[in-house]
Amino acid sequence: MEQNPEAKDRRPEPRNYKMYELLQKYGLWAVFFGTMIEGDLTLLFAGVLVRAGVFSFGEALLVGTAGGFVGDTVSYLIGARFRGKARSLRFYTKAQPRVEKLMRKFGVLSVFIVKYVYGLRTASAIFWGLAHFGFGKFALLTLLSCAVWVGILAGLGFSFATGIEKLIGDLYRVQIILLVVVLVIATVYVIIRVERRVIEEREFKSRDEGE
Repeated sequence: MEQNPEAKDRRPEPRNYKMYELLQKYGLWAVFFGTMIEGDLTLLFAGVLVRAGVFSFGEALLVGTAGGFVGDTVSYLIGARFRGKARSLRFYTKAQPRVEKLMRKFGVLSVFIVKYVYGLRTASAIFWGLAHFGFGKFALLTLLSCAVWVGILAGLGFSFATGIEKLIGDLYRVQIILLVVVLVIATVYVIIRVERRVIEEREFKSRDEGE
């Protein structure tokens, strides 16, 4: 795995080396799956890890873009293949008016904009699938938008870590704190998503029984 050129100057202390090795081994996988599901916090933390020399910015950009592209593609296919159920998804019905408003105002450029508006990324991809927007065009647009999105957020995380390191002088202590915060937020997020899916499945079953 290619290393950040400055990594040798930021090797962890012995007490932190196990965490460093763990992040080197699984960090990029976490970036891929985290970006596929949601992304914002994952990419910010990826920038912190780039600053720590765990992996390079190029690796974070490539893996993060791939994860975002896969996540958007899955959402697009849900809209294209399961039109009836996709339209009735609770999070989609809530986000649909905002997605349509952005679509009317910015057209295909809304594929880029929704990456920075919480709650619209997945709903937007489903919308394009429902609209039968050509997959080839969608794939190209979402690939470019994911690359820009990953670059910006990972860059912000890198800059944030640089500033904190100058203030505190111990980036690895900051890493531990940020890792705990990210894990807690990710756990809460997953629990909320699971609860939403359970509720949606119950609604689908009740509708099918009613029909």
